[in-house]
Amino acid sequence: MALHDEEQRRLLEIERQLAAENPRLAQRLAELRPMRLSGILLSVLGILCSPVAGLFLLVVAAQSHVLVLYVIGTVFTSVLPTALIWRAWLHRLP
Repeated sequence: MALHDEEQRRLLEIERQLAAENPRLAQRLAELRPMRLSGILLSVLGILCSPVAGLFLLVVAAQSHVLVLYVIGTVFTSVLPTALIWRAWLHRLP
C-alpha cells in the first residue's frame, strides 16, 4: 500500500529529524534488515532441538549426580529456546 504524498513528506521529515537528533540510532535503523530464510530455519531448528538436548543432559546429570550437567541441561531446556524465540520475534519478517 503506497503512502500519500503528505504521508511520505511527513515520514521523510521525521527521518531527517531523527538523523539530526540521534545519528547513531538513525544509522542502526538504516542497517536493520529482516532475517533471511536460513536464519529462520536455524532458529526453528535450535528451538526444537535445544530442549531435547537439554532433557538428555538432565537425565545424564540425574544418573551421574554432576551439578554442571544440571546447569547446562537447564540452560538448554529453558533459557536457550526462550532466547531464540525472542530473537526470532524481534527480527520477524514484515
